[in-house]
Amino acid sequence: MHFDELERLYNEQAYTEAITQLEIYLQDNPGEARGWQLLGLSQLENAKATDNRDLATAMYNEAYEAFSQVLIIDPTHVQARVHRAYMGANIMADKGDETIGDCDILIAGGDEELTTKALLYRFQVWVLKNETEKALADMQRNLEVYGSLYADDLPQLNVARFQCFTRIGDVYYHTENRPAALEYYKQAFECTVFNNRLLSTTWFALDMADYDFAASMLQIMITAGENTKDDMLRLLRHIQQLLADGVRNAALAREFCKGTTEFWQQFFGDDDDEGTLEQISTGKRFIAEYPGEAYFYHYTATAFFNIGSYQEALPWYEKSLAIKPYPFSVVRWYFTSYKVNGQFPESWPDVEHNIPYDWYAAGVIFSEIIQLEKDNGVKQASTALKRFLYKKAFDIYHAYWYENSGNSYAGHPHHFAMCCNNYGIALYEGGIFVEAAHVHTIGYNMSPFWEQLESRADAYHSMGKLAEAIADRHTILENFTEVLPLMYYVSIHERMIDDLCTLEKHAEALDLYEKILGEYNTWIAKDMQELEDYDRETITYNIDRIKTGRAFIRTNSADDLSERILALETHLVEKPDDSDAYFNLMYLYFDNAQYEHCIGAINNRISIGGITKLPVISQMKIYYFRGKAALKLGRYKAAITDLLHTLQIMSNGDAADNAPNYRFGVYAFLAEAYLGEKEYDECLAYATQCLNIYASNNWAWDTEASAVRYTMALAYEAKEDPATCKKIIDLIVANDPEFRPAAEKKNELRGGGLFSFFRKKK
Repeated sequence: MHFDELERLYNEQAYTEAITQLEIYLQDNPGEARGWQLLGLSQLENAKATDNRDLATAMYNEAYEAFSQVLIIDPTHVQARVHRAYMGANIMADKGDETIGDCDILIAGGDEELTTKALLYRFQVWVLKNETEKALADMQRNLEVYGSLYADDLPQLNVARFQCFTRIGDVYYHTENRPAALEYYKQAFECTVFNNRLLSTTWFALDMADYDFAASMLQIMITAGENTKDDMLRLLRHIQQLLADGVRNAALAREFCKGTTEFWQQFFGDDDDEGTLEQISTGKRFIAEYPGEAYFYHYTATAFFNIGSYQEALPWYEKSLAIKPYPFSVVRWYFTSYKVNGQFPESWPDVEHNIPYDWYAAGVIFSEIIQLEKDNGVKQASTALKRFLYKKAFDIYHAYWYENSGNSYAGHPHHFAMCCNNYGIALYEGGIFVEAAHVHTIGYNMSPFWEQLESRADAYHSMGKLAEAIADRHTILENFTEVLPLMYYVSIHERMIDDLCTLEKHAEALDLYEKILGEYNTWIAKDMQELEDYDRETITYNIDRIKTGRAFIRTNSADDLSERILALETHLVEKPDDSDAYFNLMYLYFDNAQYEHCIGAINNRISIGGITKLPVISQMKIYYFRGKAALKLGRYKAAITDLLHTLQIMSNGDAADNAPNYRFGVYAFLAEAYLGEKEYDECLAYATQCLNIYASNNWAWDTEASAVRYTMALAYEAKEDPATCKKIIDLIVANDPEFRPAAEKKNELRGGGLFSFFRKKK
């Protein structure tokens, strides 16, 4: 077997087969270092995978010997020496001296990354040999090397420093030098506040009566939420007892109070009224003990806030802000002021606070509070504040991860990613789509989760980047279905189908349409019955939209349009009040020249109601299409009424709703309708407005320009102004010789008719 085939077996994780074949290969090629190296790697992986201790020990020995064979053949082979040093330090206790020798050689090589590994392995051997000073010296040297290696990567440097300081602390702890151990644990914490040693270190700090340090770690544990409920309650109960026994420390009391808000029922019981009174009493008791600590005023105010007693809460929040304006205090004060005074405060306290999670949490708190308000004006007014709060957090996180500044309170990548998601959504709500997509990209790269992709897809969609939106949602369906709620699973299909139709990728849209409806019939309809009412209603709504969206999925079938109409008509048998189905049939019936049906579909949509709640563009389309259909049927007065109503609706919209192409379309059909109604001056007035739109926008001549001028020519002909009529016809033919109505009219005029009298006189 060739060596590349042996490598393929290893890469495919077929380690046992690789070992068998490598042993045969090495019988023929005993001096080939790469063969022994691959054999060692295969044996090492097999040993890690087995649960049989004796078998694993034998495999590790074989792997070690294989790497040793590599070094006999090639003493400069770095990776073989690294693997052998790793095994000697972590697995094979009897290889201490050989490991120290391997590490000495790796360190002498001068490569900083290899040096850090070798110093770690040698440190582990020194610890086993009870060579404490040598072990500590290697860790101190590792700190120096890391400082150089990661000089431009603060997050990685802090993680490395945390590991070094922790190991030094562990050495002192196990050699009974507890004060020294505590000092190094404190240095480790400052390097990486979010770490897996918080719980045990907090207990140690409490035992050592370092209450400030314990409080700092407790704050992080409450923030991270990664410890079990039982562990947190056991710790909080212990702190509660310390405080009751006379321990006086404002920071420890503060973090204890924060903990009680996370486990409110466990500390205050199930009775909300009694619990609130107890929280207020607790807050006032700590205020009496620590009048200079702002949090206790916030804690007391929040007890009133949570029961809607805003008048009582406001003065407590004001006292809290006067001492130290925490972000989470400021947002509650801001909303409380609005509830008490009827308006939001004009100014915002100047807050210096470098813990990004607190800014992020303040944004979340404020969003949840505002969401409960029924006044849309208040919600809209709050958008800028949410953006401000999330941006404060984002800027601190970003500086740490991308600008090499700040501290490890910004070091939790998933927190940063969650902040990016919320900040991106706030940007999106403000119409800042490009920046929103950029922020979501940063967040997804930090910690990938499906919500980030869905939010970015929304931003891409609003930017007109439909292919990118589809790609993000495809990734969600490919990689996140195990955690994706069913409601979003369905809605993502609906949005993808819509965007695929817009991009005219109808075959892909049809495949997705048939897939999701097939799944709905086979399992979704059943599984959704286990969900909450809101989720079930949302799924039903999205399935209905998918069905009505069939209107825009074109196929190559000769009966494509009829098939799409039939699909919606069939859906209406099941859901006769589906307004979207009638709205979409409006388009299809018109395209199929079924103008009476088009008007009927629109009338049904209007009868369902809720027209005024639709976006302005949708309201416009309803009356615009009914007007066009009436015009096709020669019902000119009805057409004029609907088209004029369309203009009235447009006047209530924004600039996008009054885009020049929209106004041109309505004016052009009004001109045609007034021509049919024989109101020629009105016809010419609207046609002239069409030409003005062309001129002001510098549009090139096209078929629509010819059609409007042709309508004008007919109006002048009917007004018995043959000269102007002929002039316009000649202009059309000169600029658009393929416009048949004008060409035919010119031939008609040449053959007699209106202009024959003048030619005969000549």
